[in-house]
Formats: sequence, C-alpha cells, structure tokens
Amino acid sequence: MKTIFLTKVGGVLPLLAQSTSSTSLTSATSSALGIVMLIGFLFGTLCVISGGFAIRRGDADSGKMSIIGGLIIAGAPVIVKALFTAFGIGSSAVDVGTFQ
Repeated sequence: MKTIFLTKVGGVLPLLAQSTSSTSLTSATSSALGIVMLIGFLFGTLCVISGGFAIRRGDADSGKMSIIGGLIIAGAPVIVKALFTAFGIGSSAVDVGTFQ
C-alpha cells in the first residue's frame, strides 16, 4: 500500500524539492511579506470605505475609528519602512519604495 501511495503521489522527492531550491531565505520572506502587504492593503482600503459608509449612516464615532484603523493597516508597510530607515536598517527584506 505504501509503495502504491508513493508512486501515485510522485514519491518523496517533490516534497524535498522545496527545501533544496536555489532561492534564498530573504527572497522567500520577501515574497511572503509582499503577499501579506497586498492583503493588508486591500483590507485597509475596505475599512476606510466602510468607515465612510458608517459616517454617512450617522455613526460618526465608529466611522472615524474605522477610517483611522484602515489607514494604519493599509499604510503599515510604509510606517515600518520609515522606522527601519530611522533606526539604520533600511535594507529590509521587503522594499516599499524610496522616500523622497
């Protein structure tokens, strides 16, 4: 049964192929953090939009908090990059652009 399963799945080599690839840990971390930044930006944008709708409905306090939270979530990569640059570690794994 075990040999049938291994030949059907393709053996153990495809599982080990991921650990023996030529990519470095920094590039893999950069790709993963890039996906997280994209999801965070989309979620932050949705929070800002829902905050605008909450203000339109008349719930100003909840709307303002949602807008502020959405801006912090969407702008988190830029905030972290600014902190890294301020503390002298500007060559982080994920680059969000240059500050002018």
